Amino acid sequence: QTGPSNDQDKALHFKPCIGQKVTLNSFRNGKWESEESASVEPFTSGAPFTMFFAINTEGYEGVKHCMFKHRIPVEKVSTLNIGGDVSMNMLGYINVS
Repeated sequence: QTGPSNDQDKALHFKPCIGQKVTLNSFRNGKWESEESASVEPFTSGAPFTMFFAINTEGYEGVKHCMFKHRIPVEKVSTLNIGGDVSMNMLGYINVS
């Protein structure tokens, strides 16, 4: 998202729901935009998972899961917000120039 508070623009809202499709959206100027969904159901309740996103010129590419085209310039994104019923073991960030 574009800042630390919850009301900031969100470039990518990734919402996996067990037993349903993954939904993706963005939040801009105080409003949610058009929701997209990925047909893959990559998550199982209580099971560990690995998630990886590559950010390229086209958008956010979730390996095996989805491609979400940029709606907010990536240069404005400064904050990663992770919430919900999830327990994280590791978070990594790779800067490729």
